[in-house]
Amino acid sequence: MPYDDRFPLIAPGGAARRIHAAMLAFAAGDALGVPWEGRPPERVDAAEVVRLPAPDRGWPRGATSDDTAQMVLVAGCLADTGGRPSSMDFLTRLAGAAPAVRGLGPTTRRALAHFAETGEIPAPSADDLPTNGAAMRVAPAGWAVPPDRPGRRRSLCEVLSAATHRAPAAVAAACVIAAMASYAVEGAGPADLLDAAAAEARWAGERYGPMSTVTDAARGRWSPPPEGISLDAVETAAAVVHVIREAPDPAAALPYAVSLGGDTDTVAALAGGVLGACDPEGVTTLGWLGLVDLGEYPGLEDLAARLAALREDAAAGL
Repeated sequence: MPYDDRFPLIAPGGAARRIHAAMLAFAAGDALGVPWEGRPPERVDAAEVVRLPAPDRGWPRGATSDDTAQMVLVAGCLADTGGRPSSMDFLTRLAGAAPAVRGLGPTTRRALAHFAETGEIPAPSADDLPTNGAAMRVAPAGWAVPPDRPGRRRSLCEVLSAATHRAPAAVAAACVIAAMASYAVEGAGPADLLDAAAAEARWAGERYGPMSTVTDAARGRWSPPPEGISLDAVETAAAVVHVIREAPDPAAALPYAVSLGGDTDTVAALAGGVLGACDPEGVTTLGWLGLVDLGEYPGLEDLAARLAALREDAAAGL
């Protein structure tokens, strides 16, 4: 979907406010999904989801996972490098933070082990798994780049993905998530977000491989698998698009994302990271927001302002 002037001009400070709301909604979705991660849909208790029960794995109630930890790491890396990080910039930060990060996925753990042994980012391989770790953390690239700079946004997706995820499908899914996040900060409505996802999936499909699952989800022609959402990157992106189509209000979207089962925290976090930017007021109505443990992430509001400044610079061509 080409960028046009249908979206309202962002008021001074508006982008920072939207990005901050997106960060909070992202963390809220993550925490909401953590207790149910890995369960099939029939084992997700809808009445209990919004009460944020303590996770079975011994984490505290309201805890977030590697989804939020990596999202914040990406945001900080973008802010500290003037929006021009290298893959090594991010991987070095991730390696330093990894001992305290809960729930790192298999592809990320493998990349970190490779980095610890060689000091290098992983090289592309036929064995690369198309898991969703790159898409999971990439929303800040969309928040920091306006829709009319797709080349810069896509380049960031490639750089940030390559630190751990080299499979083409992993990068393609990251591009779809970042595109929706970018349009969301402009105040795009659900229909425009779906158009943006479909357009980015078509572009990514030509560059990286088939993305028809995402375009089908955007058009209402995809149903979540009965066993729950897997770690597959394209399936995860399709699930996020499906959630936005079916439940575009944050208060409804995040519990609905959890109800799909499987990788519940990632799907709910990403839906929050998009819809929170669209509807900052809606984020304030999330009844479980006060239960989310954000103590590990002080300064999110300041970080959001720094990403908004990057967005302004990118819009100016700097």
